[in-house]
Amino acid sequence: MLCKFLQSMICLRKQKMKVYIITKEPFPNGMAATNRIKCYARAIHDGGMDCEVTVCGSTEIKGMKIKNTKAVGIYEGVPFRYIGGTTTGSSKSFVRKIIQFRNLIYTAFYLYHNLKAGDILFLIFEFKIKWTLFFMKIAKMKKAFCVRDLCELPYGTGAETEQANSLRKLTLEKQFPKLNGVISISDTLLELAKKHTLPTCTHIKIPIMVEFEKYETIKHYDETTTPYIFHAGTLSQKKDGILGMIEAFGMAKQHLSFPIKYILTGKIEESSHPNELRKIIQYYNLQDSIEFVGYLSQNQIKNYLEKASLVISNRPKSIQDYYGFSTKVGEYLASGTPLITTYWGEVVNWLKDGENAYIIEPENTIALADKIVYVFTHPEDSKKIGYAGQIICRNYFDYRVWSKPLVEYLNQLDQQPK
Repeated sequence: MLCKFLQSMICLRKQKMKVYIITKEPFPNGMAATNRIKCYARAIHDGGMDCEVTVCGSTEIKGMKIKNTKAVGIYEGVPFRYIGGTTTGSSKSFVRKIIQFRNLIYTAFYLYHNLKAGDILFLIFEFKIKWTLFFMKIAKMKKAFCVRDLCELPYGTGAETEQANSLRKLTLEKQFPKLNGVISISDTLLELAKKHTLPTCTHIKIPIMVEFEKYETIKHYDETTTPYIFHAGTLSQKKDGILGMIEAFGMAKQHLSFPIKYILTGKIEESSHPNELRKIIQYYNLQDSIEFVGYLSQNQIKNYLEKASLVISNRPKSIQDYYGFSTKVGEYLASGTPLITTYWGEVVNWLKDGENAYIIEPENTIALADKIVYVFTHPEDSKKIGYAGQIICRNYFDYRVWSKPLVEYLNQLDQQPK
């Protein structure tokens, strides 16, 4: 009887543990970072642990297309709130900076008044190190645990400047030793985290996660429309190799006897290199074969993927992609659409060329063009590849697969000294 009573008390205590996901990313509508947050939140919630998403500032700008309008709400059972009471900030940058500073102070007060012993402060953003350390200090004061998501090299998404290297060094030397746990997306990031954290810090590797049921499609190829490639990522060369993709598309079209199209999210004028894109489009005479459709909702992306013949993740040979693992790959795989990707980084641990994806060397435009031609001239083989990739996604990248391991990992933090 005593043992059962003690077990029930332990279970009750664990049920009261709450995870506060702190981020500066938009929620629940956004890009890859937002989608990973949604997967974390749903996995934690489905695992029976309380969780909420706290956005420590406005993410929308007046005068631009607004993706999120609710400052407080519930997404798939997970409550979320925007500190400051609004999702939208001023169009004037200096006003936004003042309000952002205020919201960070509000976030600190919110954590101080709500965190309890045994709760978890889950950091999913890169911000000024002094603020992360301040939030973590509050957590330690309240005897809560500090965990961070490590889905890319800290400050590794931009140019490798002196400032980026300095901020990375500060993060690794000042923040990492104070963490109770790190959740890494790749082997390389896991090694990095272990190198810079204390022996008491606990680690787990969780790869890309996908809300599988929201991207899973039963393919419907419309014979009356022009077959197309679909791209739902950024229009960035550094991140997605966009220039190489468009050039390879132009080269492939020259070797096909039937028309194909390329449909991409985003707007060409919002790209980091609109002039280069326009030059490639003009050189290969792609004006009538390429379409930029702007920002799309999750349902709209799924609709495009349902009829797409091919998706491409043309990740270049960069430090960002060496450490990271593109969430977009998981969403592509979930749709059952044949995928072309590159031999670089974590992806090679999960996918095999000719079995569940087509894999080429990075920054090889000719090889990419050849694979595009192959996909469109071997539709039956490509459909099998797409289906096999979908199975990989369901078995390894669906957030539901990680719900139990993630919650067990978070519960184990309670065994650490506070």
